Amino acid sequence: MPKWKPAIIQRIEQRTPTVRSFWLELPDREVLDFLPGQFLTLDLPVGETRRDGWRSYSIAAAADGSNRAELCIVRLPQGKGTGYLFEGAEVGSEVMAKEPAGVFTLPASPLTHDVVMICTGTGVAPFRAMLQGRLAQETVNFHLIFGCRTAEDILYAEEFAAMAQQHKHFTYSVAASREAVSPTPGMATSKGYVHPVYEAAYGEIRTDVRFYLCGWAVMVDEAKARLLALGYPASQILEELYG
Repeated sequence: MPKWKPAIIQRIEQRTPTVRSFWLELPDREVLDFLPGQFLTLDLPVGETRRDGWRSYSIAAAADGSNRAELCIVRLPQGKGTGYLFEGAEVGSEVMAKEPAGVFTLPASPLTHDVVMICTGTGVAPFRAMLQGRLAQETVNFHLIFGCRTAEDILYAEEFAAMAQQHKHFTYSVAASREAVSPTPGMATSKGYVHPVYEAAYGEIRTDVRFYLCGWAVMVDEAKARLLALGYPASQILEELYG
């Protein structure tokens, strides 16, 4: 079993009304190495047994040569783990963490296929890390399709819009289910869910594209089912489930 290491909360930032970023430092090393798309498992002081406190969160930014990792976390109404992080933890709080882990990552070699990233809410976290780490290095097309409820729930909007303006091979689409969102330079918007966005853009079967799905199980399951119904093979669909 991987050894647990102390992790210190160094910074907290409110991203949306229900989402915060937490920057954790692992003081046992100078550099925290991980692959974009991997996650950290924390041991939080909740529950009656130690295992009750284990929670895994995707790392929301590419490695930057420091010993810190940013986690983008949504407050769950009945969540014990997020209840502690949002109401009990503060800058300087210590938790225990395992080494970064997970296989929801891009291939290490230069990409030969386009990448479509479909997510809702904090499911965008691993995709932000992937884009930061690989977008400038690759020549294939990337398409981020982000779903949320309202404009105030959009995460990292300015950063992704700037990426789209700087990199012609990156497209950024936002689908808001409860209100129309005004488009801005670099951001395409629609009212509704993410599913019609990728169905319209990739309805004709292509062998040179891979779909990466991340978020709550209900959304991921539906997206996978819809892509399979379009005719895409399971080998072109990769998924990371939350909850």
